[in-house]
Amino acid sequence: MEEAVSIDTSQYTLMVRITTSELQYVYYHPAEDGSMVSKRIALPPIEEHAHAVEQAVYAHEILLQPFKRVYVVLPSTRFVIVPNEVATLSDNSHYYEKLYKASNDYVIESRMPHTGAVMLSGADSRLVSFVNRTFETPTLLHPLTALCEYFYRKSRLGNHRKMYVHLLDGRMDVVCYDRDGLLLANTYNYHHSNDATYHILNVWKQLGLDQRHDEIQLVGDIETRREVSNILRNYILTVVPVIFPSHSHVLGSDAMQIPFDLTALSLCEL
Repeated sequence: MEEAVSIDTSQYTLMVRITTSELQYVYYHPAEDGSMVSKRIALPPIEEHAHAVEQAVYAHEILLQPFKRVYVVLPSTRFVIVPNEVATLSDNSHYYEKLYKASNDYVIESRMPHTGAVMLSGADSRLVSFVNRTFETPTLLHPLTALCEYFYRKSRLGNHRKMYVHLLDGRMDVVCYDRDGLLLANTYNYHHSNDATYHILNVWKQLGLDQRHDEIQLVGDIETRREVSNILRNYILTVVPVIFPSHSHVLGSDAMQIPFDLTALSLCEL
């Protein structure tokens, strides 16, 4: 167990990001400069993933404190985005179940009001059960949810189409927009910067984006981003980094180190 908690967390926001190999938590007071704290915890490769997460949470007393808001981000390759035009007001899980027929997943439903769609993503039901009984009224999200909402508003600037790419630990989130709204949101695995570049150029071609007038913005792993950007500039005129939100700078140095989906989440009200 870590040392005793010395702050009142009742007005803080907690964000927890859980993958198969790692749990990362971030907490901060929205109104206090320099308040953000982040920590990454490696999870052992055991068969019962939910049990590994449970052990990690109970070993860190800060995670057992009451928070004003709790977000739990659960990356997954199994998801579907349903436009508001066909989404229901109650249960949209049948869309997910049609696509992933053999799945026993717990289906997370997240509304994206700016994007105009509903995100349905799959998660381990045992993990979700632990999260719901451990944290007070947690909001469960797929990482693309916050990215879509954040980048939608950024995409409204200018008349050209935009692609946003988030690179993190061998996974790549790609979100694309035109003036009418979301064109594509997807996640890809990659082993090398060449793999990431291939997926980006393939999406670019499939969407019919213009090499001279449309643009790509990248954020995430610095070395991979540099390598991918250098290759992309051979084919696309405008390849630039995502401008880091100015508000995040005042939260502290840890704000510059967290995954950008958590940065986006800290700026979106979901």
